[in-house]
Amino acid sequence: MKLVLDVYNAICDIEIFEINGIKATYKDFGSMYDAAPDQSKPCHCGNMIFESRIPSQQVLQKYGINVSEYAYICQQLQEQLSFGLCRLCS
Repeated sequence: MKLVLDVYNAICDIEIFEINGIKATYKDFGSMYDAAPDQSKPCHCGNMIFESRIPSQQVLQKYGINVSEYAYICQQLQEQLSFGLCRLCS
């Protein structure tokens, strides 16, 4: 499997995400959201996290990956898109 994953300096978005040469979206693997919006000011994040979901056969086939590769991709997304408190959007 060939994975290319680069996030912007502002962290909360992906600049390049490709799997086996196919342009990818994190939404195929889970969701990213502020888990603690009440812990921050407007336009800030209290606890931004990426939460993976169970792989679907459709996503596995779309990117030509297996379940262990899917899990690895989810781990990489969690590491790069879960960053807690952020004030960069102010």
